[in-house]
Amino acid sequence: MTIHTVLIVDDKADVRLSLKFLFKNNGFTVLEASDLAKAHLQIQGNSIDLVLLDMNYEFDTTSGDEGLKFLKQMQGVSAPPIIAMTAWSSINLAVEAMRFGAKDFFAKPWDNHAVLMMAKKHLALADIERVSTPINRAKVQSSSSASLLWHSPAMQQLKRQIDRIAKTDATVFLRGENGTGKTCIAQYIHQQSLRSGAFVGVNVAAIPENLFESELFGHKKGAFTDAKQDREGRFTTAAAGTLFLDEIGTLTLGQQAKLLRVLESHEFERIGDNHTHIADCRILCASNADFEQLIASAEFRTDLYFRLNTIELEIPPLRERIEDITVLAEHFIALHSKKYQLNPPTLTPAALAVMQTYSWPGNIRELSHMMARAVLMTENGNIGPSDLSLKRSHNEVEQANPIPALSLMTLEEAELKLLKMAMAKCNNQVEDAALLLGISKSAIYRRLEKFNIKTK
Repeated sequence: MTIHTVLIVDDKADVRLSLKFLFKNNGFTVLEASDLAKAHLQIQGNSIDLVLLDMNYEFDTTSGDEGLKFLKQMQGVSAPPIIAMTAWSSINLAVEAMRFGAKDFFAKPWDNHAVLMMAKKHLALADIERVSTPINRAKVQSSSSASLLWHSPAMQQLKRQIDRIAKTDATVFLRGENGTGKTCIAQYIHQQSLRSGAFVGVNVAAIPENLFESELFGHKKGAFTDAKQDREGRFTTAAAGTLFLDEIGTLTLGQQAKLLRVLESHEFERIGDNHTHIADCRILCASNADFEQLIASAEFRTDLYFRLNTIELEIPPLRERIEDITVLAEHFIALHSKKYQLNPPTLTPAALAVMQTYSWPGNIRELSHMMARAVLMTENGNIGPSDLSLKRSHNEVEQANPIPALSLMTLEEAELKLLKMAMAKCNNQVEDAALLLGISKSAIYRRLEKFNIKTK
């Protein structure tokens, strides 16, 4: 179990002590800083997962300027999530703090349970963001690969194709966009096969060219400077099983020649070893590359391509199988709720309608991460449009939320009218109205205050 480290930044010793007891009693490591200079040193010298930041200090007890300055300094650097806290809670200060990078805020005196849940929520969200980066995606299997849901006609057709060829030893080439579940499909093919060995997956794009042979074929001790001991390659590890080569389109021509030789002869040698080994594994590969273009530009060998695509299967993107969105979303809600020990929230019809008009550039992986965030962020047991954090293009916003034409009027009059229309359409739900207007949460709060519009 991961033990997270929390930094408490406050000039009041009693505040630090109370929060220290709260977090230590719940399994956290706690560090303290009595001022912002010491906070900088703590962040630079330690691995900190979350910061609780007081916004007001001895020299400026009401405006929060010192806390805002600290938040500005943290922008653009690799900083942990920051939760603002202040005894002078106001919507202006909260909006400003979040505009400059704070993830959330609470007022003193606080509710222990609420603060603890807030901290756990933002730590979990930070974990999701780390998994979402390309480097960590290569290390951590996406939860979208946890299971397959054959719901839409396109996926049912794909399953029928797979079931016909799974028990053969035919090489299968999976093509599809990033996040469509190619690794999951490859695992399913292996599970349905007659092979008793292991499923071994390797992202060839992540292998440095000088280590390619060692990674795939292995090496003998002393074969090169860093070869301190014998090493088995992936072809050996996958003996009697399945070897899945992901991102196959990234191979250089030299790497392609070495792979082609194994596929043609079923033989290979470890680096520094004259003994020939037999490759006894089924090959599955995947890519989202345009191979027709790669072949035309002489970047990919035609003979290797035809060796790899004995059976070629196209994994449809999520935007082409709208029927799957509800089933997958509910699956991920249940999965992430169980993971974070929360009651599963309900996906509202409004949220589902927005999701069905979205283009899903990240496909199932994006949907999984979106549902994880929604499970953590929802506060009323319902997932609405504002909980989805959709990043829409301008055209998508216009198509999903057409705004009626306005008569000629001043910009301020138009702004007020649009704000009232959006609030009315969203039943006074501020975050939903912000999504409808295509502006941030802090931006709509500033406009509500400007026009003195009450939200309740």
